[in-house]
Amino acid sequence: DELTKQIQEGAEEIQEAKEVEWHIDTSEAAIKARAQDLPEDLKRALVIEGEEDAEASEYDVFGKWIIDTAKEKGGVDKVDSVELYLKAKELGIETKHRTLTVIPQTLFSDKIVKQIEGRAPMLQKLITSEKHEKAFLGGIERFVGNDKPELIPQVSAICIQIYNNDLVSEEVFKPWCQKASKKYVDLKVSKTVRKSAEKFYEWLCQEDSDEE
Repeated sequence: DELTKQIQEGAEEIQEAKEVEWHIDTSEAAIKARAQDLPEDLKRALVIEGEEDAEASEYDVFGKWIIDTAKEKGGVDKVDSVELYLKAKELGIETKHRTLTVIPQTLFSDKIVKQIEGRAPMLQKLITSEKHEKAFLGGIERFVGNDKPELIPQVSAICIQIYNNDLVSEEVFKPWCQKASKKYVDLKVSKTVRKSAEKFYEWLCQEDSDEE
């Protein structure tokens, strides 16, 4: 498809640049230095229990790359989707479900409802299983619940965009809407987010009823 073609072309064009700019120093000192450079809220959000330090650091690098690139280019909307995919591939995390937790926390802004559609082709390539879908919703929950609580009233609108762009299936969405979880945020925050998703859940059920 078109995105795949762009990814292949982009990989050829920036191969030399990648070798210089995307080189990763994996020494213990470098990993600690990168961790210190991350914003405090992102440090907390990217804590991954049960992962080896070396692997976990790749998510730190990826999150920081998105943040730094957005600052350099003048906003998250200027971060190129092809470059982002290639960065994940360079780090070896393009197939990892935890990558989908990092992206919502770093790639969206208060305009998330409008931004989802533009990122959908890239996200569709990264979201390849129910586990990926759940991780993506976890990232959305952290972004809205912890980083941008003013967006909580927009959760249903966000969910509709996610659903309409085929990023998360109905089979994953329905249980998510019905039961809060403390996996990604505090239980109280999760309940607040799920409460705001009620309109979306009602709409989803109505869609099923209409089809029947």
